[in-house]
Amino acid sequence: MKGNNAKGQMRVVEVILASFVIIFALSFVNIFAVTPTSPKYEVTELEKLGYNVLHDLDKQGLLPHFVYSEDWNNLTAALRVSLPMDVYFNLTVYDLNRTQINDAPIFYGDASAFENSKNVASVTYGLVGHDSYNPRILVLQLVRG
Repeated sequence: MKGNNAKGQMRVVEVILASFVIIFALSFVNIFAVTPTSPKYEVTELEKLGYNVLHDLDKQGLLPHFVYSEDWNNLTAALRVSLPMDVYFNLTVYDLNRTQINDAPIFYGDASAFENSKNVASVTYGLVGHDSYNPRILVLQLVRG
């Protein structure tokens, strides 16, 4: 009877050791596995991020103030603070006739990132006319740098 009991205990120890080996192997593989980012997912996330930033700035009253006073430097600074450091942007402001309003670039990042990236997101945001101001169309392009 003692012999069978000792064999059973050894089987339990073997199962526990085998479990540890399997868990270690899976953990080791998981550390070195690189999950590819889906271009569609990346663009969708950047579009959501861009829209949310413009919407938040609009709700705070900063976006209309900067756009209608044509304060492009402070608009650039507000976008840089609101977006993550690794996200580059290019913003263009148009009137309803699609005439570009901003004479100075509203830009952050490396220009080659926009040219070389396959994942460039574009967000179009409408600023309705406040008081006596005409509506503006903002086109924000985003890319991870």
